[in-house]
Amino acid sequence: MNFLGYVLLGGLSYAAGWAVRVYRLDKNPEQPYHLKHPEILGYMAGFFIIMLIISWLLGRYLLGHTALDLPFIIINSIVATFVYSFGLNPEKANYDVPE
Repeated sequence: MNFLGYVLLGGLSYAAGWAVRVYRLDKNPEQPYHLKHPEILGYMAGFFIIMLIISWLLGRYLLGHTALDLPFIIINSIVATFVYSFGLNPEKANYDVPE
């Protein structure tokens, strides 16, 4: 994969995390969420498993790896899950610049 492919994969991972946060987690505003909340950890574990399968499919059919390329699959899945966590993060950043 080239640089653009990784940028697109990162963008899709972030968008998936954002969509889960907006459409699933923000529906219950009285429930505070943080990155160590069991529901968020469950979403991240599920996304990691999905990314293991997607990374294997990318390596097998797009990149032509005939053997099981474990370093590519694991590193690609970890990085995509890390980017997904930024989209999933419910903490609101404060961008007020001090005077």
